Amino acid sequence: MDLVPGLKQLEGTLGITADRVSVVKAKLEDLLFRAQKIAAAARNNMKDNDTMYGWDLQNFRRDLRTFGMDLTTLPGLLASLERGAEYNPDAVKFATGVMRSASRVANSMKNLHDMSLLAHQHIKLNDHKILAWYVAQEIEEMAQKCLGLPAVANKIVILCSTPKPGSVPPAVPPAP
Repeated sequence: MDLVPGLKQLEGTLGITADRVSVVKAKLEDLLFRAQKIAAAARNNMKDNDTMYGWDLQNFRRDLRTFGMDLTTLPGLLASLERGAEYNPDAVKFATGVMRSASRVANSMKNLHDMSLLAHQHIKLNDHKILAWYVAQEIEEMAQKCLGLPAVANKIVILCSTPKPGSVPPAVPPAP
């Protein structure tokens, strides 16, 4: 695959992935608030009316696994572009866009992991707490996979912007 079209495609993929992380984070935030509400009702010896919480938590975990499978392709895509990267001034703009998008995905996954741990802490029922622990572990695994994305994207930027040793850079026009 050519470098510039590959970088354009990867930047779009990373942007979509970052948006999907935001959606997953919103779903987890909803589960967190519901867990806090259930915990507050238990503390105040009140009846809990949220009977669908366990089912929603299981569905969230299933959707999270599907998202995790999509997320596992990103390191391979970045690595294949890194292997094919070479000096190309036209590709620098797209490579920096990929680097920004990769950083956004990595930071979003880190924030998602922090929120999943917080949700696990607020859940009181044992069955739900176990599911929340599995969710936190799966999100941690995905965050670890995304941790190296910005570094690989930075290597691509360096490869695209640095001419090979011994090659003559383009002549700079003389000052008037």
